[in-house]
Amino acid sequence: MAPPRPIAWHVARWGEEPWSLGGWSMLPPGASPADRAALAEPVDGRLVLAGEAVDLEQPTMVHGAHASGIRAASWCLEEGSAAERVIVVGAGMAGLSAARRLAEAGREVQVLEARSRLGGRIHTVELAGVRADAGAAWLQQERRNPLLALARRLGLRLVRTDFRSPRAASPEGPVPLARIEQLRDAIHGAVRRWDSPPGGPADRSLAEVVAPLLAGSDPGLRRALGWTLEAGVVLESGVPIEELSARWALREDGVGAGDHWLVEGYGALIEHLAQGLDVRLGAAVRRIAWGADGVAVETAEGELRAARCILTVPLALLRIGRPALEPGLPAAQRRALGRLGVGVVEKVLLRFDERWWPRAESGYLRWHDDPPSWVEWADLSDGAGAPLVAGLIGGPAVARHHRGRSDEEIARAATAALARLAACA
Repeated sequence: MAPPRPIAWHVARWGEEPWSLGGWSMLPPGASPADRAALAEPVDGRLVLAGEAVDLEQPTMVHGAHASGIRAASWCLEEGSAAERVIVVGAGMAGLSAARRLAEAGREVQVLEARSRLGGRIHTVELAGVRADAGAAWLQQERRNPLLALARRLGLRLVRTDFRSPRAASPEGPVPLARIEQLRDAIHGAVRRWDSPPGGPADRSLAEVVAPLLAGSDPGLRRALGWTLEAGVVLESGVPIEELSARWALREDGVGAGDHWLVEGYGALIEHLAQGLDVRLGAAVRRIAWGADGVAVETAEGELRAARCILTVPLALLRIGRPALEPGLPAAQRRALGRLGVGVVEKVLLRFDERWWPRAESGYLRWHDDPPSWVEWADLSDGAGAPLVAGLIGGPAVARHHRGRSDEEIARAATAALARLAACA
């Protein structure tokens, strides 16, 4: 029997959207957190970069973007006088956090955003009366996430999701949690043995390091290890394991430490941060030039001037020279920019008349098919008060199952994957 047809859907296309061109940053072989640190260094006392890619404590995370924005704003406050004007490029979490900090300190600050909306890679949409996030959606790492505390102060609803305890299935049937933990431990063990002591051998790709583990396994175990790598690594980074640093792929913290879904959506936090700020939407920045007399920021409407500029555009845009930077980044930062990478993870939100998929106590479902498609599913129904699920797809699977299809085709294909999961769970 065919699964029910969703009554509404939203398909994210972050890899194609011109102001993102991808998901979040990642470390290929040979890259390291030192490259993030290099990019975070202020340039000529005039320009500083902010965003998840340049945060050292929580890279790839929304609260890492928030922290980097605060750090960039603090630099502006330390360097300049109270009369200085600052331009912030980008109205995502990093940009709005920086602008809020500057405004609260009494500085004149203007935010320029290319899109016609706030949020950047945060985008809260409405589906048949319920809100959900098409981009970033979870508040992670509870003990060190100030955005969780902010959400609680604002009285926003939070639902815990345990990404460490999925209800998982493959075409062969249910996959027990103990089996998932065993496979995860085997992969981490292979990396630890290779990198012991840490920093010893030259960096390699994760694929090279786990190859002996895969080669020494029977076909069933090999297949299961591949499923675990897809769900636990490829969907965390947005790239195949051949493109990931073995040294850092499993070290940079991700999900699994106090993850909370924000029922009202991240948009509620974005709206709070933006209150009272001078934000110009639809203001794509073409060029940023700086010198001894300050910074000139060029848009289609003309040139704006300030003492300093905080640039928060995604890493993928910086890598292709958008906006143009004059006289350009220093050599060390150009090298760091060339070493860092960007992954692609897409999301589909499906709203139904009734809930027909299996329940998971953790709120998290996982589908291990071959080749991989929509691997991760978050059941948002209880918090949303309506049947709603979010499916995620990442890395090479995006090209196979996502690109070149209409939104409706993607919604139907994702629903079919969810139905296969339901039949095998």
